[in-house]
Amino acid sequence: MSYYRSYFEKNNTIVKDSQVNTAKNPTTEIFYGSAFSKFLFKIDFTDLKNKVTNGELVVDSNTRHTLHLTNTIFGDEGLKGENRTTGKDRTSSFDLIVFSLGQFWDEGLGYDYEDSGYDFVNGNRTFDERPSNWFYRTTLNQWSTAGVFHDSPTLISGYTGNKIHMDNGNENIDFDMTGYVNGIISGNTNHGLGLSFAVVYQYLTPDRDQSVAFFTKYTQTFFEPYVQSYFEDRIDDNRNDFVEKMTQNLYLYVTKLGNPYNLTTGSTPTVDILDSTGTIITGLSGLTTTLIRKGVYEVTFSIDNVSCDGKKFFTDKWKGLSIDGESVPDVSQKFVPKPYTSKFTIGENVTELQRYAVQFFGIKQNEKIRSGDIRKVIVTFRSIDIPKTVLLDEVYYRIYIEEGRTQVMVHDWTRIDKTNENSFLFDTSYFIPREYFMEIKAKTHSEEIFYKESITFEIVNER
Repeated sequence: MSYYRSYFEKNNTIVKDSQVNTAKNPTTEIFYGSAFSKFLFKIDFTDLKNKVTNGELVVDSNTRHTLHLTNTIFGDEGLKGENRTTGKDRTSSFDLIVFSLGQFWDEGLGYDYEDSGYDFVNGNRTFDERPSNWFYRTTLNQWSTAGVFHDSPTLISGYTGNKIHMDNGNENIDFDMTGYVNGIISGNTNHGLGLSFAVVYQYLTPDRDQSVAFFTKYTQTFFEPYVQSYFEDRIDDNRNDFVEKMTQNLYLYVTKLGNPYNLTTGSTPTVDILDSTGTIITGLSGLTTTLIRKGVYEVTFSIDNVSCDGKKFFTDKWKGLSIDGESVPDVSQKFVPKPYTSKFTIGENVTELQRYAVQFFGIKQNEKIRSGDIRKVIVTFRSIDIPKTVLLDEVYYRIYIEEGRTQVMVHDWTRIDKTNENSFLFDTSYFIPREYFMEIKAKTHSEEIFYKESITFEIVNER
């Protein structure tokens, strides 16, 4: 699986019937009661779109995009139930909505929600009423409807519908917005989105204002909001362990001067599977293929009703190939399918006795990595008992940061590629500069094998 994060280009919190601008505040306070506020934000999808256009990332039916905002209660459960800075109650049992904006807007320069006078320390006013605000989207232009919408927002739907329900009010937002982001990638206009309580809450009149707050793009913490994109593009190449009667994968790798390169757009190859006599196997001709990653094409099939003894070569013949509009000859590759029974052991209890030395390449311990570098990380498992390197089916990595004694997950356990090696591509371009930790493990014979310690590295900016 590949990940990518897109961060906010701009954001602002607007308050009902007020011209206040709070764009540069490190948190957004969304509330209802004496007034009603809405958090506006625009996500910068430029780099994500470029990676899709360049074929580095492939959008398919498994692609997902989720919006993430961190609740400001994080790390201080004592804040649950009250907001010590504004006197508003931390609310619970409520619904939030995400809605699209149909007009261009400017962010603004404000910070405070109320006018506290001139800031003599920093030499500026932290209270500002210049747009955007409840009435104006730019200095010269009003919103078509004050406050962006009244009773009829254009809702963004996710996997749990078009509302985000919160029970305790301390939850983070993890909202699926795949359809919206895929539309932006395909060329839809991106004016941005808004987050607020559901429409019905603007008519409620509690004794005290009810609020929930999240970190904005101007937070000085790690918890800057983002959209995370997930691409199911793991390579699971069965060329060296293909077994009959099991649905498995073979791949065609295309490179130019050693770098991945796509075939001509629209020129998706087909595959014929031939037995050891060179005869096309019935039902396995003209198989469709899928581009899963730049320069990597996958065909998935099973061999049934054909004798496979684990000794004879079969052929996967890739046809209809074209590079930069030029046709190229068919490509034939070999593999040796094994009998189905080769996957089983029958008889005595078999215990895994081997122990492994785990090594990694591509990142050095305590290395400072320049933001934007793409590293290929290779993980090897060498048997201590039998001097050989072993290729394992299930190898995983995870990345996290440390906030005090708390581990904050960046990417949870993720299964890496299996080709003629266990490896994955590590794209640092979307990582916020700071220190990170990586762990590596594998599973074999119901046992988990861990690299002995966390791999520490730092992402740094070079200007």
